[in-house]
Amino acid sequence: MISEPELTGGPDEGGAEVISDADRGPGRGRGGAGRRPWVWGVGGVLLASAVWAGGLRVWTAQHGGPPDLHGYVLGDSPCAGSTLRPLTSALHAQYSTAVTPAAARLGPALDQIRCSLAVGAPDGSGGTDSFDVFVTIDLHKRTDPRAEFEDQAQVDGSDLTPVKSVRKVTGLGDEAVAQTLSRLSEELKVLHGGAVFTLTLTGYSTDFVSDDTLGALHGGPKHVSSDVGRFEPALVEAMRNVMKGQQSSGS
Repeated sequence: MISEPELTGGPDEGGAEVISDADRGPGRGRGGAGRRPWVWGVGGVLLASAVWAGGLRVWTAQHGGPPDLHGYVLGDSPCAGSTLRPLTSALHAQYSTAVTPAAARLGPALDQIRCSLAVGAPDGSGGTDSFDVFVTIDLHKRTDPRAEFEDQAQVDGSDLTPVKSVRKVTGLGDEAVAQTLSRLSEELKVLHGGAVFTLTLTGYSTDFVSDDTLGALHGGPKHVSSDVGRFEPALVEAMRNVMKGQQSSGS
């Protein structure tokens, strides 16, 4: 885990004043009245500290503090292990392959991780349905992402077009929405403090074509045997695992 820099200054920060015996003048030695300037100095420091603390509180209230990350830190790839098992089980996956290693970035204001999982499953008619699962996690350490989250709640982030439908989901983070991007793609987005989680399921059918044909058709029309929206409950359960897997111990 990468710790944050400690706050060492504040508004109108200044150096501490040092008062020595030489500043006290004649008759102000260690005894008697000589102690009063030293006592005044301590009182001045305490007063200055109180004023600084008050100024810091006002500054923080005006500018807003960092968002609460609720103990989230980037850990293992959310596409590895059994994290996405609720979704792969619902898909009746014959195989699943994580694209590893996950791409991750740690920045002063934003930590990010991206990963994907390829899943193959029978389509019920002798063919094969294939699915791609994408997981993205953004940990905003300085600014609250709520406004952006709400602004993008009805937008397909891949092409910035309006989504087909959007529904609120309860019981996940501070706010969660399920988006139907198309018949081929369903997305779940969760906001929890400064953390934003996105889980996207996209499907297509290979129908027993050869690898050479698949290569020639790469990027062409893709379809699945039925709508992927039916997997929304599994997306929710998989998301719970993703969120739990990125929390530090003891949080």
